[in-house]
Amino acid sequence: MIQAIIDAFKREIVKHGLELLQRYPKDLEIDMAMLERFAHPGLQYAWMVGDSHTHAAPLGIHPKLNDLPTYVTRLANNDHFYLLTVGHGPAEFTLKEVDRIAFAALAHTPIPYKMIGTVDSFWLYRKDSRVGTCVVTREGTYEKPVYKIALTPMAGISTMDREALQEWGHEAVTKKTGSLFAQSRVEWLEPIEMALAA
Repeated sequence: MIQAIIDAFKREIVKHGLELLQRYPKDLEIDMAMLERFAHPGLQYAWMVGDSHTHAAPLGIHPKLNDLPTYVTRLANNDHFYLLTVGHGPAEFTLKEVDRIAFAALAHTPIPYKMIGTVDSFWLYRKDSRVGTCVVTREGTYEKPVYKIALTPMAGISTMDREALQEWGHEAVTKKTGSLFAQSRVEWLEPIEMALAA
């Protein structure tokens, strides 16, 4: 399905006569990597394209990702804006072009996830259900710190919940360090099994 979505992106680029594929074809590789993480049933995804750029973000995962539609609507006059919705079939998706105002409004997509705790150690919840825990610790040298993101999922969570837990872990490192460029590594720990009531 990922390749089918990228092919749909390419058709839109050609349809609008944009020069992206000649100027910056690697931008679609970045889009593909994000889709490989987040293109799961029920996902809504903001995507915009122009002659020299694409910008994309899954919606409803984390507030920082939801922010994307608010700051890419004024890059160029001939940019085009889309909402991608992933369905439940193996190759089911819709790609709908929207105007700038509707695209900016995607920033208000509800986010069912919330963290309880601090950036160093927190539980992630999806509505009222626990998704897992995240503990961030500093390793490496003083000059070259590496932040370990230890993630412990609840047993049986969805793939989307796993990606959300990882994204919240990365965003915790960004908030802790004040930098988008802090080095980090993710370590997945054994899932937490819910004890059955006797």
